[in-house]
Amino acid sequence: MKPMNKTIGYLSLLALIPTLSLNSFAARNLLISDIDDTVKITGIHSGNTVGHALGTTNEFAGMSMLYNGCADSFGMDGKVEYLTAAPGQLDNLGLDFLREAGFPPGRETVGNFVVSGRDAQMETSGEFKARKLIEIYEKEKPELMILVGDNGEQDIDAYGALMKYVSGHNGAIRVYSFIHHVYESEGKGRAIPAGQVPFLTSADLAVQFANRGWLKETALTRVLGEIEYDSGAQQLEKEVVPAFMECALFNAWPELSPEVFGQAPNPSAIAGSYGQVKANATSLCRNK
Repeated sequence: MKPMNKTIGYLSLLALIPTLSLNSFAARNLLISDIDDTVKITGIHSGNTVGHALGTTNEFAGMSMLYNGCADSFGMDGKVEYLTAAPGQLDNLGLDFLREAGFPPGRETVGNFVVSGRDAQMETSGEFKARKLIEIYEKEKPELMILVGDNGEQDIDAYGALMKYVSGHNGAIRVYSFIHHVYESEGKGRAIPAGQVPFLTSADLAVQFANRGWLKETALTRVLGEIEYDSGAQQLEKEVVPAFMECALFNAWPELSPEVFGQAPNPSAIAGSYGQVKANATSLCRNK
């Protein structure tokens, strides 16, 4: 795919924005997620892209559990939306995946929270996502925006464009970008820049969320337990670290904050579970 067109002024993208069709209630806290290679095992740059893309049950382990936990934590003050640049009928496959995997807000309504419709002849995926993100921001005017994507295509550019746009319009809003480390930057992926946070599994992303108060201790415990089990089971480990993932150099594991320890009824158990996740995932990355 051609690189993102830097001649398009990100800060003038608002002039290109049409009305967005989403459920109309505004939310103080927004979680906006990419689908392919972020929550869905797709392998955009792998040799089996078609085989993965057609699947509707190939979830990166624990991601739906994490998003449901975040939605529960935010309650009526939050909203989870999905942003996909997949062109044509491929965006329907993403919707089918979200329904089958149980992503919030639920099977019957999740379709109302998917933003899609890129014309591949007119826009790159990065241009499309940057435009839609600014549109969402202008429509919602939230206090917090959590962006989750991957380093295989152009999420880094699109999320950076939104962060730059928001900083120029309302410095009070908090915008965080979390990037799934799927590919090595020296190969098929992009280096994750300072200011955007890398993650490898739903477990370390859950730790990041919990550290910031976006995930309750009970939900964090469930995610850690799920990934500890899956990453140690031969039949399930590829849902944590698929064969195409290039992650041997990943070393950005976050530390559990003292506040999270203070909430846990058994701090040693949660620390032990997280430690085992790190050991299992690191082994999978280095021994593929």
